[in-house]
Amino acid sequence: MKKFLIYLIIPATLFLSCNKTEYDAMDWSKIMGDSLETTYTIAQLKAEFMTDYDAYSDTTQKGGLYTADLIQSEQDVVISGRVTSTDVEGNVYKYFVIQEEGKDGQAIKVSIDASGLSAIYPLGQKVWIRCNGLYIGKYGGAAQIGSRYVNKKRFKLVGVNKDTVYRVEPGRMPMFMAEQAIHAYGLPDPKVIEPETMTIGEIFKTDTAALTNKLVKIKNAYFTGFKGDNNVIAMEDMIFAPSTGGVGYPQTRMITDGTGTIAIATSEYARFANKPIPTSNYRGDITVLVGWYKNYTDKNGDWQLTLRTLGDLGTGFEGYLESVNYSNL
Repeated sequence: MKKFLIYLIIPATLFLSCNKTEYDAMDWSKIMGDSLETTYTIAQLKAEFMTDYDAYSDTTQKGGLYTADLIQSEQDVVISGRVTSTDVEGNVYKYFVIQEEGKDGQAIKVSIDASGLSAIYPLGQKVWIRCNGLYIGKYGGAAQIGSRYVNKKRFKLVGVNKDTVYRVEPGRMPMFMAEQAIHAYGLPDPKVIEPETMTIGEIFKTDTAALTNKLVKIKNAYFTGFKGDNNVIAMEDMIFAPSTGGVGYPQTRMITDGTGTIAIATSEYARFANKPIPTSNYRGDITVLVGWYKNYTDKNGDWQLTLRTLGDLGTGFEGYLESVNYSNL
């Protein structure tokens, strides 16, 4: 029996010694999901499927602010981009943002009724979204992809018969629908996510549809100590987001770079909500997701910026981050 085993081992050893023992690195992108053909840009998707009127808010024929339109087509409606958001610090919640590659690429928010989305769609992940059967709409004038939601807390009575008109807006799609529609491909690469450098003055001059949801870096910026209504922040509230008593609206803190002043909005549920805002002696790079919100058609809207993490306070804020014991590890 022992001789028989030896006879087996020797040929096997000879066979292995004659074969290649070092292999070329495997292309991981070939086994990490299926790539789809992109058939629409985000701009084309909005232009073809998103309406500009809603019965709830459009009382002056200046364009609707809350809409939700079904994406229907006999052809595949596929957009693609890189994930530029992260929810690891709680200031991004139940959505992620994809941005098309290239300077002229647009970005859009994708709303999903699930938390911890960065575990599935991490920063730098390439994704394709087959939009057929999903909804695209406006929330406060800003485009989102999701489901159709009838907000029965927001309504008005119209006409002689006082018919009830509810606000229809984009809602969060269920997770099972997201899993069918969203296709990740390759490994996430956060290093390819490069924000576009802009001044605050340039943000104000840019078309809202083209800029909303994009990742932008503002240089030489600092916190002014004012909040959104241009009132000085009380000493006891010199943090990013004091409690709202459960109401949940974002708290605004103003920043400037010398070309304009703009609001950074933070959720009271963000992990850094109770961190003190940097004093004005800290000046440097601030990276943000650019948001837009307009609640009334006959009034001006507002830009609202979102920090994904406290680490979006970059060069120039090192001393501040050290003082609050911040680590993104």
